[in-house]
Amino acid sequence: MNTDSPVERIFHPAVLANAYPDPASVKKRLLEEKGLVFYYGIDPTGPDVHLGHIIQLLLLKRLIQLGHKAILLIGDFTAQIGDPTDKDAARKPLSLEEIEKNLATYMAQVEKILEPGSFELKHNRTWLAPLTFIDILKLAGHFTVQQMEERDMFQRRRRENKPIGLHEFLYPLMQGYDAVAMDADGEIGGNDQTFNMLVGRDLQQITRSKDMIVITTRMLADRSGKKMSKSEGSLIAISDSPEVVYEKVMNTIPDDMVPSVFEMCTEVPLSEIKDEINREQHEKLAFELTRMFHSQEAAERARNVFSETSQGEHIKEMKLEHPDLITRVIVGVYVKTVAEASALIKQGVVWKNGELLKKAEQVGPGDEVRIGKRIRFKIV
Repeated sequence: MNTDSPVERIFHPAVLANAYPDPASVKKRLLEEKGLVFYYGIDPTGPDVHLGHIIQLLLLKRLIQLGHKAILLIGDFTAQIGDPTDKDAARKPLSLEEIEKNLATYMAQVEKILEPGSFELKHNRTWLAPLTFIDILKLAGHFTVQQMEERDMFQRRRRENKPIGLHEFLYPLMQGYDAVAMDADGEIGGNDQTFNMLVGRDLQQITRSKDMIVITTRMLADRSGKKMSKSEGSLIAISDSPEVVYEKVMNTIPDDMVPSVFEMCTEVPLSEIKDEINREQHEKLAFELTRMFHSQEAAERARNVFSETSQGEHIKEMKLEHPDLITRVIVGVYVKTVAEASALIKQGVVWKNGELLKKAEQVGPGDEVRIGKRIRFKIV
């Protein structure tokens, strides 16, 4: 058995969380049938395609290699509502202008992983926006409030006496209707999306008597179960510069996560992935992800820069005319949003003049800032 074949990589225990109706029948269909239509949906809540997306994009790539069709679905309508998954409060809806801005570089990032022309791009605003109120009521009639309340985050909010918006009950319905609108044979996504994807599977069964496949993948997490995410300040984006990608891999991915990130987010043969916790493996991962997102030459350059700056004092200078909050100052240095900068402070990895920051403070000329182990700069 070739453990690096597309189907074996899809069903590798480090990647697969579950497959519906069951893993054995799904594997059989993937191997025996051709031309099945699979899709992966992304709500453009930010401008970056990041490490968490890579798992699904590589899964799509492997489905293409097996002879199936792939659709990348942009949730430009659902992003206006906000997915409540894993949220303790309603997600802030986005305007169309914000969505369009976030989408500006999506394709360029995605095509670092998926070959241009190998997949189809669709937007769910195409079919969700024209729905009438009667259409929505008919769809809602297929489900009960009790079914929607089964979601973990809704149960948690009820226990904590936190509000649940009626529109949040409709989000799984809208995501599920995507499958019907495209008449999809399968959907892939992280296991945090299982409920939403199974709504689509149910709708396909109800409306078309189709036994739609759902494949869920594991989430990037360390051995304690803590997930990597934007809110944790650990986002590694395809659009990050080569030097920042390399630095982030070395500084934000825990040592014990290195083997699983290799297995989930790269195409390195499984036989070459060592279940070891050491600096050599960490550096190999940093190099491989930088190469995937940029180029071999860029990865070599980033490795050299990291090596040089880690051997001694290396303090850059940043010009700042007026004092400002540190969360705004470090945007563009290491992170892309103020929210990510705030998350770094909460993690306890930001220092001002040698003192660990507990909250955002103002910085100005003369102050020295350190982020993580090696990013240092002096404000002038």
